[in-house]
Amino acid sequence: MNKAARICTIALSAGAILIGILPTTVLAQPNILPKKTVPVTAHELRQIYSDKTWKWSAGGARFIGKGRRLVAFSERPGKATFAEGRWKIDNNGRLCLVAVWVTREGSAPANTCFLHVRDRGTIYQRREPNGDWYIFKTYKSKPEDEYAKLVKEDTISPNMDRLKKSLTVSASQGG
Repeated sequence: MNKAARICTIALSAGAILIGILPTTVLAQPNILPKKTVPVTAHELRQIYSDKTWKWSAGGARFIGKGRRLVAFSERPGKATFAEGRWKIDNNGRLCLVAVWVTREGSAPANTCFLHVRDRGTIYQRREPNGDWYIFKTYKSKPEDEYAKLVKEDTISPNMDRLKKSLTVSASQGG
């Protein structure tokens, strides 16, 4: 397989894994926003994500405040992957995860962005470019809010180190 085809395969694998591990609540929420929403500011996004772990069903992402570093991993059966990169925010409510994802087959860059808007105390989120809007955080947070999956504890770094060693050794041995 030539280098371009290999990078494309890795990118598609990492993208499929990322799609599978990010919020599943979108299916349960209507794609309708209140009329008077406003973008969540960069300051608010920093308060929401900085030095937090976003727990996924089979892994998660750590938003390191210093330098806005990002580390993430997923460990679905036969599809282990990890990522290192940065998280970016802006005053238009956008949070982007810009990282290189590593699988047994190699590595590829990925850029995944989410928009956040607010209506009074409720925050809505959607994956760009055309994901469905869903409630990210209700005015009085509920355990089922996606926001509740953001925790202070760093559950990512220890798993990252282990996966990094495992996938690096595996890739150097030819898969």
